[in-house]
Amino acid sequence: MGTLNAQSASLESGHWTASAGGGFLVPHRSVIRGLIDGHAQRVELSWSNKGYGYWAATRTQPHWGVSLSITDAGSSEHIGTQIAAVSHVDLALHGRLHFRLGGGLGWTQKPWDARTRQGRERVVLGSAINGAAQIGLGFLSSLNPVLWHEHVGLHLRLDHQSNASFTQPNLGTNVVSLSVSTHLRKKPSLFRASDGDYVDILPAPIHGGYVFLGVGQRQPSPLSAREDVLECGYEYRLGQQSRIGYITGALLMLRPGHWGSSLHAGFQLRFSRVYIDLIHGRYVQRWQSEENQYNRVVLNVHLHQGLWSRLVLHTHGFRAHHPSIGIAWVPRNRAPFAALK
Repeated sequence: MGTLNAQSASLESGHWTASAGGGFLVPHRSVIRGLIDGHAQRVELSWSNKGYGYWAATRTQPHWGVSLSITDAGSSEHIGTQIAAVSHVDLALHGRLHFRLGGGLGWTQKPWDARTRQGRERVVLGSAINGAAQIGLGFLSSLNPVLWHEHVGLHLRLDHQSNASFTQPNLGTNVVSLSVSTHLRKKPSLFRASDGDYVDILPAPIHGGYVFLGVGQRQPSPLSAREDVLECGYEYRLGQQSRIGYITGALLMLRPGHWGSSLHAGFQLRFSRVYIDLIHGRYVQRWQSEENQYNRVVLNVHLHQGLWSRLVLHTHGFRAHHPSIGIAWVPRNRAPFAALK
């Protein structure tokens, strides 16, 4: 089998980027419209680096890193300040134009609180600690600028915080912002690639069936007790490409006094040891009488041989129903291509 040079003779080390900008809180629910009292303002500090090895071989000029953002959401009495720590990837589209995808943890200053009248009016989020997600498009600032505009990056971002209905209320926040950025260090240090920085030409990723089991919790309403959720099922992976695949499967779900079954299908984005599933399903046996379809986002992380961990968000439309965590097992312990390194 041939070889693929995953690194050049000299490479950039990680670099720091600072950005600042403004935007607005999206009134995706009618109740949120009356809570907005100003524009959103946002600052962010990021560390990022180029992807190498299998990571670089399966994507086009990827950058990965972590960022810390502080946002005034534009609702001083009902949301306040939000802070998010996010792990992100920037995938090249054309030249300096990149697509951003990130996830992590967030903090909201003013969550719902049943103990005071003012707290009960904060109907957006019922928890201070939430899941944070980020998507966007942007022109990255150049590490080796030639023209003046290459010193500056321009980014359109959507920052989201919610708790996946683990706690109610859970309307969630969506802040759209436009920011400018620049590198804090214009001349990054360089290092030599070692002789070991070569990887085999990527074999096809694994495909075929696997079984999974997960547990979760949800709170039906702000004053209700939480209820446990159990889900199990079978899925089949299709597609030989290293970047994208397809999934079809069946799901069985249990919660107190109710059970449901369904069929689903969707896409799978593959990042070496991390696979992200985007799934749409239809209930065979409805879990709730008013719902006949659902969406799922699944973060799969390879652990060892045929064993994977799974973090799942189950939604009805754009309303989160419950989060769950679980494991999956692939028969005969088949592992993804990154595990063959």
